[in-house]
Amino acid sequence: MSRPGAPAPGRRTATRGTVRRPLPVAVRRPLPVAVRAVLAATLTLVVAACAASTVPATAPAPLPAGVAEAPTGEPANDLCTVRRSFAPSEQRPARVGDRLVVGVDPSDATMSYWNAQEQTFQGFLIDLVLEVARALWPREDPRGRVTFKVVPPGQGPFALLAAGEIQMIATSLTASCGRARQVIFSNDYLDSGQTALVRKVDGRPQFRGMEQLGGRRVCAARETTSLKAIAGYRTAAGRALVPVSAPHPVDCLVMLRQGQVDAVSTDENILVGLAEIAPDTTLVTEPPPGNRKFCDYHTGRDAGTCTWFTDEPHAFALDNEELARFVNHVLESTRASGVWRRAHERWLRGHPDRGMPTPGQPPVTDWPPPSGPPD
Repeated sequence: MSRPGAPAPGRRTATRGTVRRPLPVAVRRPLPVAVRAVLAATLTLVVAACAASTVPATAPAPLPAGVAEAPTGEPANDLCTVRRSFAPSEQRPARVGDRLVVGVDPSDATMSYWNAQEQTFQGFLIDLVLEVARALWPREDPRGRVTFKVVPPGQGPFALLAAGEIQMIATSLTASCGRARQVIFSNDYLDSGQTALVRKVDGRPQFRGMEQLGGRRVCAARETTSLKAIAGYRTAAGRALVPVSAPHPVDCLVMLRQGQVDAVSTDENILVGLAEIAPDTTLVTEPPPGNRKFCDYHTGRDAGTCTWFTDEPHAFALDNEELARFVNHVLESTRASGVWRRAHERWLRGHPDRGMPTPGQPPVTDWPPPSGPPD
């Protein structure tokens, strides 16, 4: 089963600031009545008759298309991450041309969702992308200069970037050392970490934390660091999880509500949006053992409320150094202008990061930057 409105396999959707085949996944704080109606209709179509019970009594619910169990990996080591980029520059990149072509994931409910009512992309990342376009064409409507292309999450769109079909990837993309050998990263625009979303039972999480998920099915999007982290996770007792891969986190959410997986695990900024779409789900609350080293950028580090078990700096992926320097300049301008803060308050108010990240020092002069072991 595929999501309503999803592009057919092998097809990409491109528009000038809009898409022809939208994915109607929307979330705002607070959600307007009209948007709640759209979401309710969407989930009714996707989950069919799952509102009364998570598993239909007569027959098993169909799995979304493209779902598979993934192999369990070796116990995970710390993911090597990138927190440095090129120094900012106001110089306009020569290779941009007359349009900025940006890959986005419309299933990312807080970051880049498709608003079917307004026929536009909206979200935290969209606000930042529009600031880049506004800096490139200061006298024009920035939406008129951006072409959004629907791409999968994770490193799926890297081939499109390498082929010149897009110039920038604006998804919830973790800047890792392995990926830095394939793309150029901007400075970090959001700090997050991986945790888990589970079903809500009597107003509480069905599973308190990762320790209770040993031996259980946990879903993440394919070609993501999230799936790799699930495959390598071990509980304190040494139990592995059962990793399940799906095309998108929304597919994982559908399976969670149908009782086909026990948790969805990815970066918290994504899970915050999924939890608002599906109020019968909730984030886990119990920190995993020994996770303090992953919580430097979490507001609850000292209070012991951080449930992150990875460190996830998010950055734009770009195809050339000039554009990376310009994007880094724009990111710094959003700090001074308050654009970043306002976008965060609008789209990520419940996300427990410590504010706009400070660029790593010193800036790099060559790419990729020095790194640790492959991830």
